[in-house]
Amino acid sequence: MRKLSKDETTLISFLIIRSKNKISIPEMVKTMNDGGMGSLTFDLNGNETRFEQIIGGEFRDKDGILVDFELTVNSKKELFELDFWKVDFSSLIRFPKPNEIQIKTSVIV
Repeated sequence: MRKLSKDETTLISFLIIRSKNKISIPEMVKTMNDGGMGSLTFDLNGNETRFEQIIGGEFRDKDGILVDFELTVNSKKELFELDFWKVDFSSLIRFPKPNEIQIKTSVIV
């Protein structure tokens, strides 16, 4: 368990605003065991499940490899995960800036 970095907080805030949802961002997060692709979970106790995606999209990592992402909530409409999937399964080189992402889906919950 750790505090969100400034870059993580900036991106998550941007995604929440773009999704037109009013969801608070917890200070603490856990890095997911995803082979270094950068996914985060806000479910610190492992008691919740994914309920719904509120926004998703893609960006190119520093090496040019496509990375898909989705920000999800649990059934209480609290942040659940920020899930990254680098299409070649390699590790994320750097966290994206808001102007580097392309939004594909947005759902108001």
